[in-house]
Amino acid sequence: MAFEGFPQGGLVFLRDLAEHNDREWFEAHRFAWDSQIVPAMLEWCGALADRLRDLMPGLVFVPRVGGSLYRLNRDIRFSRDKRPYKTHVAALLWDGAEKQDSPGVYLHVAPAEVIFGGGIYAFEEARLDRWRKLLHNAASAERLQIALAAAKRGGLKLEISEKLQRPARGFDPEGPGAELSRYKGLAVVKRSRPAAWLHTREALDRAEAMARAYAALHAWMRDELCP
Repeated sequence: MAFEGFPQGGLVFLRDLAEHNDREWFEAHRFAWDSQIVPAMLEWCGALADRLRDLMPGLVFVPRVGGSLYRLNRDIRFSRDKRPYKTHVAALLWDGAEKQDSPGVYLHVAPAEVIFGGGIYAFEEARLDRWRKLLHNAASAERLQIALAAAKRGGLKLEISEKLQRPARGFDPEGPGAELSRYKGLAVVKRSRPAAWLHTREALDRAEAMARAYAALHAWMRDELCP
């Protein structure tokens, strides 16, 4: 089926789930998840991957929950928050062998916020080491700056999950790579309020526009950070 927008009933379900975050309520209302949200998100991801074949031919789309679509269940084993379910739905298209260690395109829908993003949210240790080495390479660092500028022009902002308090060892605190050396991941995002556009094909158009603004950064990460 063609993507026609995120279902309005799906947004209502996520809003209600925030108030009734327990297994009994979920099982009584899971029709919206199984029959509305999951199909729509997979259609959205599949259509987006098709539109981006010219720029990101290696994008991986796995059309199932646990593949490109993240599970709704929360991992509560080591968390004080024992609520069993997330109150947003998210999906990822990635470009590489490992889902969590490859650059990708991210979609996220919550009752109060829609997020389009791209990059790697947190680097594995080996990737972090390579990241810092690339910042010392003048040609690579220049290409990175050009890609970041293109993302910024497209309305995307850097979003860093974690960073050092000071520049990494080997970086001049006043040097051009000092600030970036503090980052332990590299992602850019655009946040929007849900509105009528979310429930139409415009949601696909917006996701594509975001991904194209991110494309130069994706190419840098694919070619140099994750070759």
